[in-house]
Amino acid sequence: MSLMVAILGCLVISRGRREVRGLNWLIGTLCAALVGAVLLSGRSRIPDFFSIVVANELMLATLVLLHQAIATILGSSRRCLSLSMGLAGALLIALLHYTYVSNDLRARLLARTAAVTVQILISIVVLIRHKDPVLRSPIRVASSALAAYCTMQITRFVFTLIWPPSPDLLHPDAVQAFFSFVNCIMGLSICSAVLWLALWSQRHELQTLAFSDALTGLMNRRAFDETIECEMRSHRRGEPLVLLLIDIDSFKAINDEYGHPVGDEVIRQVGRVLQANVRADDMVSRYGGEEFVMLLHGLRPDRAEAIAERLRMQMQIAGIAGLPEAIGVTVSIGLAVYDPGDTFASLLKRSDDALYCAKRSGRNRVSMALV
Repeated sequence: MSLMVAILGCLVISRGRREVRGLNWLIGTLCAALVGAVLLSGRSRIPDFFSIVVANELMLATLVLLHQAIATILGSSRRCLSLSMGLAGALLIALLHYTYVSNDLRARLLARTAAVTVQILISIVVLIRHKDPVLRSPIRVASSALAAYCTMQITRFVFTLIWPPSPDLLHPDAVQAFFSFVNCIMGLSICSAVLWLALWSQRHELQTLAFSDALTGLMNRRAFDETIECEMRSHRRGEPLVLLLIDIDSFKAINDEYGHPVGDEVIRQVGRVLQANVRADDMVSRYGGEEFVMLLHGLRPDRAEAIAERLRMQMQIAGIAGLPEAIGVTVSIGLAVYDPGDTFASLLKRSDDALYCAKRSGRNRVSMALV
């Protein structure tokens, strides 16, 4: 019943959020678990091939599908399908042998538990190797749930070796009944953890789309405005703060003469140069159209001006596909130093005035605003 509720819940989520990665794999995981549980419960009423062989293979298939869900959510190439298929094949041979050649319940339990444990370890390794800091919390929860499940499987393996199970599956002994109950609870917990990972990943992707510029991958104006307000509120007194306003020279003429694709490539190239020169504590954003802003921390005005000059020179030598070699891309830069009485609006206004001065002086130059 709980599996059916979980499947319905995931289906409802998938209808409302079709872009959630890995959700279809997760639904497949739950469906395989449900069918496997139904077949296992049909022991003595349906052929052994379905209630033993197919049912146990489906128990392993649930974890293979779960791994595909995790790999899809993380965008990982480590799907390990060949290894999973090898496990499924080895388990199939063991199940057939210990069902039809030598009817041995303990051997079947040991074979399934070993295969399941290896498959769980594959998923744990993929989760641990994923280093995205944004997903750190859900990855820790999912890997911890899988590690606990793996520990339970190893414990079951040991207990099965020491304490042979009752041959009557309809009336299992207390040990195997306990492990079966814990298996159901932990399985649902793992699926919940993976679902949280999928939703968290989608939330991060939506935030990235909302706060980044699609053309350059830099922060967009909305993200920069929100971030710089926080920066200025927490700005430590006495620490220099410099705002650079960067504008591509004659951009409209480039667009008109060579077309928007070339204009887009110019913007991307300028964005790449700025991104390559930004430090970890600094910020850079495409502020709109052909304008970019960069916020520099802890630099004296002369040092910030030298960086702006270096940026201007790098733009001159950057080759742009689609533009004749004789036509280079240049930028003008307005620079303003933070004053204790500044708001973001006043700091931006002074850098804009400095940019206007650079444009009026002939373009392709750096101009610093007076405090």
